[in-house]
Amino acid sequence: MSDKYEQLKDLKLPRWHELPDFDIYMDQVIIYINQRLSALEITESDKPITSTMVNNYVKNSIVKPPIKKHYKRYHLAFLIVVTILKRVYSLSEISKMLEIQREMEGSDLESAYDTFGEYFETALKEILISERRSASDPQKDNYLTLLTNVIDSVVLKIYTDIKLKELSK
Repeated sequence: MSDKYEQLKDLKLPRWHELPDFDIYMDQVIIYINQRLSALEITESDKPITSTMVNNYVKNSIVKPPIKKHYKRYHLAFLIVVTILKRVYSLSEISKMLEIQREMEGSDLESAYDTFGEYFETALKEILISERRSASDPQKDNYLTLLTNVIDSVVLKIYTDIKLKELSK
């Protein structure tokens, strides 16, 4: 396994209580999130988040605007979740998901965020650990693994789209 696999297997999202409990500025938000999610960088230019992205999320009402240029713990939580989800979902889909989460009875931001982190880490580890390669034809097996992952991604995306539509009614 490559170093990237090991970094991803070891990825641990900060839990709610580990997020800074004081106001921080945009540049600190970017540094913090990029350091914590650096394992998600696949290429050198693939920064998990930039200030332009944050401004776009605020502009599109996905993340609440900063208060006097200060970001709070809940901003970081939302930005971490959005940074992960944007790899697969559009901003409008992410917005719907966040809205559904907010409307769930008994849902609170802290436990929803921590649950997201736990499930994400578990799924990531399971996928990375369960990858199987046959010694008979590594080239073919790599292709089949990639094909299976692509198909699984599409099927899960279709399923999620259906569930989002049902829950948005």
